[in-house]
Amino acid sequence: MSVQSLPKITPKQKEIIDLIYTHRFLTRIQIQTILNHKDKKTINLWLKDLRQKEYINWIYNKDHFAEKTKPAIYYMSINGIRHLHNMGFHEDSEINKRYREHERSQGFIDRCVDIADICISLNAARTVDNEDTYLEPGISYFYETEADYRSDSYYHFLADNELIQPNLCFNKAIHEGHEEPKVVNSYLLEIFDATLPRYRLRNRLKKYFEYLEEEMDEWEEQTYSDPKPVILLVCATLTDLIYAKRRTKGLMADIWEYEDKDRPHIQFTAIEKLKESGVLSEIWEEV
Repeated sequence: MSVQSLPKITPKQKEIIDLIYTHRFLTRIQIQTILNHKDKKTINLWLKDLRQKEYINWIYNKDHFAEKTKPAIYYMSINGIRHLHNMGFHEDSEINKRYREHERSQGFIDRCVDIADICISLNAARTVDNEDTYLEPGISYFYETEADYRSDSYYHFLADNELIQPNLCFNKAIHEGHEEPKVVNSYLLEIFDATLPRYRLRNRLKKYFEYLEEEMDEWEEQTYSDPKPVILLVCATLTDLIYAKRRTKGLMADIWEYEDKDRPHIQFTAIEKLKESGVLSEIWEEV
């Protein structure tokens, strides 16, 4: 694809484009937090300039009394997509999904914003950077969203998986002295949409069991023997959570004994608990 001429933007604005590519939909506060930038005014000026140059668009109704109190949500626009194609770093098939961002459902948008909040909380929980070694012990969290899957990414093998499509993959690593960081926990997280029919929820749960039963050899090979993943599933309502736990308990009993050392860890919570307390809080209910 030929390089297209585009309006000039700053390196920091290019970082914003990358963030919106990764997370799909972001608020100004989220962008400012991830960039670790203290000046709200500067962020707003960058965002306004990007909108005027059609790199990004926003969801914001300044003429509606109730809606204008909600934070604006930013997403990719035509020149942002062209910029990504020019860079040649991401898969064209993934970039092209951004052409339809303006058609996304409210559930999809909410999920993207929620996943971004989880990533922000993982960033905040780090005591050391992911790839560095230190004399003092520390903890790091590494994550990849669905947009991050490339042939050279850590969780690339999940990109075309026919069984599961987690919204976020992350791990916790311990850093001790000058040794290589040791991954001690792995997680696959999915947020179930409120409109997901029960039959599709049942099928989604079944697919996770198939994955855990059939594809752990690939997991071990591709992640260099990281621990088997804990499955974190987020339900829209308490009713959905109770139903999903009951179905999961039955599926698990068909495959693994309670004392089986290979019995997987599948945990549930409700979206409101996740928003209120955060992914690393004690909100997860084990089946």
